[in-house]
Amino acid sequence: MFHKISISFILSVILSVSCTLPGPGDDPADSWLAYAVASGNGNLVTYVNATWTVPAYPTTREGGNAPGWWFGIEPNPASDLIQPILAYGFTGDNYVIFNGYYQWDNSDWWYSDVGSVVPGNTVYAEVSYDSSTNSYNMNISCIETGWSVTSNIAVESGKLYTDVYFVVEHQPNTCSEYPADGKIVFKDIHIVWQKGGSPQWKGIQYQDACNCTPTIIDPATIQFTWDTQ
Repeated sequence: MFHKISISFILSVILSVSCTLPGPGDDPADSWLAYAVASGNGNLVTYVNATWTVPAYPTTREGGNAPGWWFGIEPNPASDLIQPILAYGFTGDNYVIFNGYYQWDNSDWWYSDVGSVVPGNTVYAEVSYDSSTNSYNMNISCIETGWSVTSNIAVESGKLYTDVYFVVEHQPNTCSEYPADGKIVFKDIHIVWQKGGSPQWKGIQYQDACNCTPTIIDPATIQFTWDTQ
């Protein structure tokens, strides 16, 4: 879950606060086209990392709904999302990377500084648990430019992060608003749970658009494809 920065979004937040208070929810959000999930089954996740490549620019460069490609960790129920993100159209007609944190119980959305990336750049991200502070350190970086940002997210009282998600988010108005090469691959995925275990992935087409499809290539590689026209 992340929101595009726009005047309409700011106004919608103001109106939602002044008119109605949103009730509790959880993920998967209706903005998710497709995702893959590995459940920890009550086992604390202590480390996740992955690498992915910035895809081609969309054929339609402007006017989209800020598509995003990210992984995240959540408790069960999925109410607090820690997520290093690659997004297009978040701050304009370009790609950026940043860290995000979304809480369903109060609709609080926080994000870090953003860094610009271009097609072909390599994105690396990791999330690691710090038991001394009961928090997670989240880092996302661009290998070619060296830009990176690290954020620390405290674990909300009573929450146990167990599940790992890889997600394609935000339905486009037309398929040409998604990257023109039609796919993204998360690779070198490494997950550590406190009591051990290997990821048992489940790929799901959720609120689909453009035939966005997850494919589990192997436990360390997940591909998403979509139609571009």
